[in-house]
Amino acid sequence: MKILVTAPYNEKGLFDLKQSFGEVVYKPWKVNDRAYNEEELLHLLYETEAEALITEHDHVTANVINANAHLQFIGVCRGTPSNVDLKVATKNGIPVFYTPARNAQAVAEMFISNVVAFMRHTIPARQWLVDRKWDKGAHTSYLEFKGCELAGKTVGMVGFGAIGQLIARMIEGYPCKIQYYDPFVNASQFPAYNSLSLEEVFSTSDIVSIHLPVTEETKGMIDEFK
Repeated sequence: MKILVTAPYNEKGLFDLKQSFGEVVYKPWKVNDRAYNEEELLHLLYETEAEALITEHDHVTANVINANAHLQFIGVCRGTPSNVDLKVATKNGIPVFYTPARNAQAVAEMFISNVVAFMRHTIPARQWLVDRKWDKGAHTSYLEFKGCELAGKTVGMVGFGAIGQLIARMIEGYPCKIQYYDPFVNASQFPAYNSLSLEEVFSTSDIVSIHLPVTEETKGMIDEFK
């Protein structure tokens, strides 16, 4: 099988693909500093005569899929295959694989670093140093930037999938009280955390972290009143 790979891959990953499938044509989108558009992807698939596609951000539109209905599969190296027309792929009998939670660790770490930086006023404090304002005295900086601790705060999650669950495990040790809203999660699996309504999460949490895909169901879900 010949696979066109437009997603960034390391050498070991490419080697494993070759061992498993045969021929690999590697054309990562990063060489262009942008994703391949529909016309470019059509040309690549035609030129390489690929039998399968592994992508990341490229525009795998209905036209691309219909023109390549022979594809054995489409692999998407991201948490959701939002760049692929799933309805058309299904209609053509092409399975689409993707990588749920591939960046969960990175997102969870970013959440913690951003929350701590925000609560401890790290960014304005750094700017205070850059601007050489220390001549105002140590007490001035202490009073202005001391902030507050994450420990003891109530953290609410809207969406309690892989990312929300990982954040919960990471901040338990601060310690923090953890609660969440997710109608698709079985609350009995997480007895240490509180399952609440969306309104309750916003009204009783010190910090709210939102982890939802953009779908017709979630658009407008959070407004100025929540």
